[in-house]
Amino acid sequence: MRFSGHLLAICFVLILVAASPAQAQKLIANPQAIASAKTIYFDDRSGVEAVGKKALAELNKWGRFQILSDRKKADLILVLSTDPKGAGNLILSGGQTGGIDSQGHVEEDPVPQYNKLTPVRYAILTLIDAGTGTNLWGDSQRWGGLLTGRNSVGEHLVQEFEKQTWAAERRSRLRLVKSVDPAYPAEVLKRHVEGTVTVRIVVDKNGKVSEAKALTGPAELFPPSVEAAKQYQFEPPQDAPVTTELEMRYGYSPAPCPPGKKGDHAEVFYAEKLPMNTERPGFLKVVGDINEPMPPYPESAREAGVEGDLELFISVAPSGDVVGARVLKSVDPVIDEAALATVRAWKFKVTRGEQAGFPIKFLYRMTCDSFTNK
Repeated sequence: MRFSGHLLAICFVLILVAASPAQAQKLIANPQAIASAKTIYFDDRSGVEAVGKKALAELNKWGRFQILSDRKKADLILVLSTDPKGAGNLILSGGQTGGIDSQGHVEEDPVPQYNKLTPVRYAILTLIDAGTGTNLWGDSQRWGGLLTGRNSVGEHLVQEFEKQTWAAERRSRLRLVKSVDPAYPAEVLKRHVEGTVTVRIVVDKNGKVSEAKALTGPAELFPPSVEAAKQYQFEPPQDAPVTTELEMRYGYSPAPCPPGKKGDHAEVFYAEKLPMNTERPGFLKVVGDINEPMPPYPESAREAGVEGDLELFISVAPSGDVVGARVLKSVDPVIDEAALATVRAWKFKVTRGEQAGFPIKFLYRMTCDSFTNK
């Protein structure tokens, strides 16, 4: 790809989440810690392999967090336990009664006996901040009975964790009032340094950025990213201070050709990439791409010098397939049809949720060789 040297810096405000103390706490009190977390360690202390497996399967199906095998590297720890440890009686799925021993093994009664005390055991799901050891959230549910079935109690608790995470993310959303584009240092521009810088910021009760630190990305782009982040302004948050992250993407957008000169190259640019989120709770989010080729620049449009911004809207199913695509802003019928055919074959990695729609924007440009290395 030829670069013109014209800056394109795109900044995304990601919503972080934190939370508060645990057992039977239905709401996550401080959402920032969860929203910022990307990894989780699942600690199965239920004592029953089938219960833990179903809970872990649900966590994997959800796909919100990367599940790690090393708890020291995880952002969060999710503990599934049972209480009390002693033996007792249960009403099983379907209404059958049975007994449970101290190891969690269940044995059905040959004939249901409803005069026994039921139930005597609960499963507990506890969320812990791995960095501080603080309990962020917790809930419990009866183990056994028509609601949970014999081995599904952990699965149902993870589903409750999913619901509370969605709710916490909505409550923690920061409202951006002012953003500042980072400056692109001339010496860095000459060396064609591109990339995404992640900056962790702390927003105070007035909505101002009190702290900013660059975490990842090209080191040469850290200073301008931090300087720009410090000038961001948000609506005063409900639970200050709030820690969140900004992503500042540095690259090159096509510069216009000099007046009177016809472009000698036809190129397609993706105006905005992942992540793609929806504001509606319960709808899926796109978290990665599996197959996402760029659309072609049709030869007839190249020869005619047709260029412009094409805006599409796609619908993504829970399978990650694009199940619908339509034009919001047209460039040319030939370009439109070629782009629609391409995006209909896209496939994404998505979170658990309902079908959702996302806008897509492509830039079709006739470019010139105006950038030279020095």
